Amino acid sequence: MNASILACGIVDEVGIAGTRGIHATWQDLEMQAPGTGKTMKVLFDKADPTFRRIDLLARCLVLACEAADVENVLSPEIRQETAICVETDLGALATDLSFASSLGDECVHAGIFPYSLTSTSLGEVALRYKLRGPTVSMSVRDGDAGEALREALRMLNSGDCKHVVTGVVNTLTEPAVGREATMRGLVAVLSAGNTSKRLGTLTWPERGTATDPFEQFAAMCR
Repeated sequence: MNASILACGIVDEVGIAGTRGIHATWQDLEMQAPGTGKTMKVLFDKADPTFRRIDLLARCLVLACEAADVENVLSPEIRQETAICVETDLGALATDLSFASSLGDECVHAGIFPYSLTSTSLGEVALRYKLRGPTVSMSVRDGDAGEALREALRMLNSGDCKHVVTGVVNTLTEPAVGREATMRGLVAVLSAGNTSKRLGTLTWPERGTATDPFEQFAAMCR
């Protein structure tokens, strides 16, 4: 099983980069990862009044999609049938902790409660880019990276879709429950068949190896 890699984008604690040609650090932008309500306008000259209210997972994914230039890589017609498949091993832990900490406050952070479901963040991506194919949010065990890539390849090779936005996202601003702080949202746009010669081909990621299968995309972005 394999698929063509059309584009990719990454957001991490250092900055944002992608095959769109964007390379910026949070230090240069004078912003904290993963951005503020002004980030979309500053980097992409795009008005997005709802960006400031979405959670860390959604911000990472949306910015990674912008860095990959999903809107221009995939035509409006293709996006109507494009799937989304993203994995996480931390889930919405950062949002859960934020909501839980607000329970003792005078004003509970009710607006972030929907983001306790990781699928809500994928929904933000689907709405912004009009991706109308199947949407799959995957929870994986720590050390099992790459399951979203395997599922994306299954979807493409079975004919469930011809294009898929796949990737990984994990956000945690402070250490918690034995996990270190982490910030990474990475997406890759894949197409069935061999249609891209510039970025190459994604092959089936093997389980149980020390290599992070998503690092190949990170290298392409930078």
